[in-house]
Amino acid sequence: MTKPRISSLTTLVGAGIAVAAMASASVWVGASPSRVDGTAQSAHPSQVHLACPSGIVDPFETTSVAAGSTWSSLASAPTSPAPASITGNGGVIPTALTLAGQGGGELAGLSAVGCAAPRTSQWIATGATTSGADMVLILSNPGPTASVVSIDGYGASGPLNTAPRQVTVPASSSVSVLLAGWFPDENSLALHVRADGGGVAAWVQASLMNGEIPQGTTLASAVVPATSQTILGVDPKGTSLLRLVSPSGDAHVSVSVADSTGVHPLSGGQATVAEGTTLEMPLDGASSDATPIALVVTSDREVVAQTTTITVGAPWAERLSAWIMRSNASPATTFTEASVPGASQLTTMTTSVLSSTPLRATSIATDSGVNASSASLLLYAPADAAGAATASQGDNAQSAAPGPSATPDIWASPSPVTSQSGASQSGESRDAQSSGTSASTPGAVPVRVGNRMIYVAPGVPTLVSLPDSASTISADTPIQAALVITADTAVGRMSTTWNVGTEGISAVTGAIRTAN
Repeated sequence: MTKPRISSLTTLVGAGIAVAAMASASVWVGASPSRVDGTAQSAHPSQVHLACPSGIVDPFETTSVAAGSTWSSLASAPTSPAPASITGNGGVIPTALTLAGQGGGELAGLSAVGCAAPRTSQWIATGATTSGADMVLILSNPGPTASVVSIDGYGASGPLNTAPRQVTVPASSSVSVLLAGWFPDENSLALHVRADGGGVAAWVQASLMNGEIPQGTTLASAVVPATSQTILGVDPKGTSLLRLVSPSGDAHVSVSVADSTGVHPLSGGQATVAEGTTLEMPLDGASSDATPIALVVTSDREVVAQTTTITVGAPWAERLSAWIMRSNASPATTFTEASVPGASQLTTMTTSVLSSTPLRATSIATDSGVNASSASLLLYAPADAAGAATASQGDNAQSAAPGPSATPDIWASPSPVTSQSGASQSGESRDAQSSGTSASTPGAVPVRVGNRMIYVAPGVPTLVSLPDSASTISADTPIQAALVITADTAVGRMSTTWNVGTEGISAVTGAIRTAN
């Protein structure tokens, strides 16, 4: 009974092998396969979460915060107090900035920083923990799970800790850390912030007191290393330092200045930054312009680059000492289209944050508030910095440029207070505005700002008026831009810049086609 069944099974197996062989033969000897085009596809995130700093933090009581005000491309009006995060749905990538500050008191200052996408690795290169200086690291986690954050410190002599300092940031929460406890008495500090999971957004609040005299407060966003960076909005009338750090390997760095004359090398702007160390480069005498300039930083290895600028404010109690205003600038984002708030919105936000009650009062009572404020747009079309620098080296005007000056210690207490050309204590002067160049200028880049067309000469930062209402900036070729916001207060003129774009996100469009 079993024999026929075995025979039948053998027959079936044999038939299966024969069919398989025939199928294989058809692959071996058949015609080349034909291409069948699929359909075009698109891919975009369903949600985009950006974390926002809440405002100015009291370094002596980090749970005490003077709320900031946030503008977002998703809303028609600024939001006060500043939200912890904003979310773009359906592939919409939002752009947002938080304006934070104090019109008086020990933490007087004005800062505009972008709401940022969380990152797992980022750097900060500003601030100090020396006597009189306070540095607060602000970490925000907009995600649904907790994130363990590791922080490494670096100074002029190298790494400052053998094992990373760690802090856990709960889901949908922020944590503030006073850094003097981890990295005390550091005058040139850089931080590497690493996070697991979905990452965190990071900022640093840096402030300084000279005894009882405030020396300015500024907020700085975390950045990522790069070999080519443009820093917009450096005030040539102030005392500025460029801080550099090389995360991996010795970096040979070259710094050029972009101003109304074009791009030219910074005197003393060639340096080697040893791996894992910080280096500070003075910017005094970088330009004779009255309006904000740009720095072009190039290197053979990725470096971190940020600037800090101090300017003289109002006299302190009618004595020789004065309030000091402090600001920070970071590398700009390249874009072809971006949204920006209007001048009227920024004026409202500035008045709101600077009129709040100071977190920490000074020994001499000072009024908070704003006498006047303005917002301008700084446009920049990249030029060939290397070529321009080489050409400028043979220029007679450049040959007469002064040599590099001694590095000022702007994080010391007391800070240097020197006579500064063009610096204003009472706010009686305003930065000149430009209408751009003409369409016939060689290489001119047309930039549409709202309903206005502006032509920008490559390598020349162009400061123009900002439309009164929120608008869109667009160009056919990649450009960079920053908002320059100033406020005249009882303690002096405050100034800050915000790089247009969304921090932590590079957005591109394209088509995806599948082949079946």
